[in-house]
Amino acid sequence: MGSLAVHLKATYLQARICIWMVVVFILLGRLAEYMVGLFTDSSQNSVLSDGNLLLLILLLFAIVLPLGYYSRIVHIGASRKQYFWGLQFVYAVWAAALALFNCLWPMLEANVFHKNTVDLVEAFHWNEFGVAGSFLYQTVFYLMSMALLSMLVSGCRHFAGWLLWALFIVAIPIGTAIPELRAHVVSFFEALLFNRSLLEGVGFNLVLYFVFVAGGWLFTRRRTH
Repeated sequence: MGSLAVHLKATYLQARICIWMVVVFILLGRLAEYMVGLFTDSSQNSVLSDGNLLLLILLLFAIVLPLGYYSRIVHIGASRKQYFWGLQFVYAVWAAALALFNCLWPMLEANVFHKNTVDLVEAFHWNEFGVAGSFLYQTVFYLMSMALLSMLVSGCRHFAGWLLWALFIVAIPIGTAIPELRAHVVSFFEALLFNRSLLEGVGFNLVLYFVFVAGGWLFTRRRTH
């Protein structure tokens, strides 16, 4: 457990500038919103929830850590396996922390701050599963998203990795442009994001998560720098 705590601390030090960049970005946005509100009636305007904006931290972690943390941790004697599974632990902790925050923060925005916000949890109907269900769905979805992005970043030094980048970039435009494929694309995202069954939604995200983790490990085990 001590080694996992070391990973958590080390990755925070590695990526703390990303965290503060997101926090400052949110604060500046709210300051601009306040300044505009002094001169106009913006009481009916809706803005994205601050908790949702904090999810940018997860995306930045999934990009920055595979690029910079690997060389740092391996150079002090850690193996590729220790690096990789330590990174998955860090992803899980941050995904769970922000999922919990996004379960509680909208309640404060609505009942304490009386702000008119757009919340992704409500948009995807995850709140219909209750606090525990919403927390579980969010955590697994955030983990899956981080595993996907981390896999793509880890594979950027391999030809297969570039093929995956190309595949993901063109998949949605082509899928939505071809009528025969459009229904399948819609069904995929409905199962992924708008699933009315908590068990099916979490299970589908978990399957994708394990696939992306396996892909990330295949790229990581071949890394030399």
